Amino acid sequence: MNDTTHERLTWEMTGWDANERPAHVTELSREEILRIRDLFDRRLPPAGEDEWLTCAAYEVTPDLQHPLLAVLPRLEFKAGLDYFVGGTVLSDQVAGGLLATAGVALLALLPPGIRPRL
Repeated sequence: MNDTTHERLTWEMTGWDANERPAHVTELSREEILRIRDLFDRRLPPAGEDEWLTCAAYEVTPDLQHPLLAVLPRLEFKAGLDYFVGGTVLSDQVAGGLLATAGVALLALLPPGIRPRL
């Protein structure tokens, strides 16, 4: 589902449980990011520097869940989880080895206080 170019972009929506562990992960495609990224504009860094949502993990607040579902009906939100959308850029050389652990790379991008214990 993810975009493959000279560098590989990969995106996920991750729901974190009360123990700060990833409990629900949904891979998102480039086309889906194009459809939802404008919903996150008010949460983007100044001047829209992160148009591909790869520089941070963006919180999917409860007020954002219905607009996301309207655009991407396949998404599912489970009660009691805190959701974030984010992506990573992987070079072709390391994409194969890191793709399975791309979600771990997002951990470093979570805001302070949201950092899960692994």
